[in-house]
Amino acid sequence: MNEEAKNMVSASELAEFCVKAAEDRKAEDIVALHVSEVTFIADYFIICTVSSTVQGAAVQSHIERSVREVLKVRPISVEGDAMSGWVLIDFGTVVVHIMSAEQRAKYQIEKLWGDAPTIEDQQTLGNLRPGKA
Repeated sequence: MNEEAKNMVSASELAEFCVKAAEDRKAEDIVALHVSEVTFIADYFIICTVSSTVQGAAVQSHIERSVREVLKVRPISVEGDAMSGWVLIDFGTVVVHIMSAEQRAKYQIEKLWGDAPTIEDQQTLGNLRPGKA
């Protein structure tokens, strides 16, 4: 098996891992939407709320670093910044939205994608947690 094939991770595993990484930095109101049936943009949207720009930057950094170090996946792009109240991390199959409470209330992404089912933490990653390689 080549090195690239060993590093393949499913969209659901990546989504669950991002949820756990956001939880590690105390993000709140984390919602994981399985959007593959309603859009071709991604398979999952992860949406979470942070209470400050410092926390937003910490959540962003932790998700990016943990996914890179443990799952060997890098984001395709990162848009916005903690100061704006909305950071979007695009991993291709998974898009993470880190939002201030104000931005989340204003844009109501969950309602935009309301036809998408939410996913529950299925514990499929076992002991594979951010920071534990």
